Amino acid sequence: MRIAKLSKDDKLAKHGIYAEVMGLIESPTGMKARLRFGDGHRETIPVQRIRIVQNENIPKSRDAWF
Repeated sequence: MRIAKLSKDDKLAKHGIYAEVMGLIESPTGMKARLRFGDGHRETIPVQRIRIVQNENIPKSRDAWF
């Protein structure tokens, strides 16, 4: 599990500025991240709109593929 921070001017900020990255999707318009917010809302947004804030030295979960 990785934690992402949305940009401050993002329209999704009403759900919180931090979200769990559930996965990455390759689409015709580019890479997208599947996010799950703390209030349970889920959204798919372009990866350019997020920043990963979790330290990469923290071990990934056993089932992680990215």
